[in-house]
Amino acid sequence: MTRSNRAALALIITSALLGNTGCTSQDRPIGAVDPGQGGEGSSAAALLIARWEGHVENFKFRSGSDVIQIDIDSVEGESIQGKVRFGAGPSLAPPTDGDVGYPPSSDPLPEYDTGLPYEAFDFTILGAQLTDRRLRFSIDPRELWTGWCELQTSYPMSPGSDAYKCMPNTSIKWGSDGCALDGQPVDCGYMNLCRYWVCDCQASGCTVDARGGIDFDFAVDQQEANGSMAHETRMFNVRLTRDP
Repeated sequence: MTRSNRAALALIITSALLGNTGCTSQDRPIGAVDPGQGGEGSSAAALLIARWEGHVENFKFRSGSDVIQIDIDSVEGESIQGKVRFGAGPSLAPPTDGDVGYPPSSDPLPEYDTGLPYEAFDFTILGAQLTDRRLRFSIDPRELWTGWCELQTSYPMSPGSDAYKCMPNTSIKWGSDGCALDGQPVDCGYMNLCRYWVCDCQASGCTVDARGGIDFDFAVDQQEANGSMAHETRMFNVRLTRDP
């Protein structure tokens, strides 16, 4: 759904909800039930469908940006679909070479942080719950590597093992003069991601089973969403406004 379509849908729903109640757009929280109208607020919940833009307080991503953007694409019953993006700039190009680390790095020994979300990537909203005006969901920072993991070959940790990862269980070398597996040179970024289990591997191959890691909790009205982003033991305030 395009931004213009989302805005048009929101305008239609807002008019329908507020036309007979005398409320202003600031009076009604998303998810509220219209007095005397019955129902469970499902129409009001659809007002979530929008682009929400703002910042994370007292926090900076790798580029120094604090920007966050949340796109809610659909609300159907208890299912809320959408994406979260951090920072600014063009989208990351998808991975094409599974033999080198991702995202590409000029650092000869890149240390990929799989817990902090990368910028310029659309993370899937997971497990969203809307209760009255409270919206909660999570994202998995490892989702960034889904495409990269699917380029990998899976290797058993030991003969007959049910545990797999994306590099052979053999001797490794890691250092400023390069990296190697069983004496054969390999890209250090590839080794870094595989040895820290960024991929979920089975005998048939590798992927990322996105299951959370960063939690969001917002109080939402028709124009603003204020809440928090919890990462490991840290929590940061997040301020969003609805893009008209």
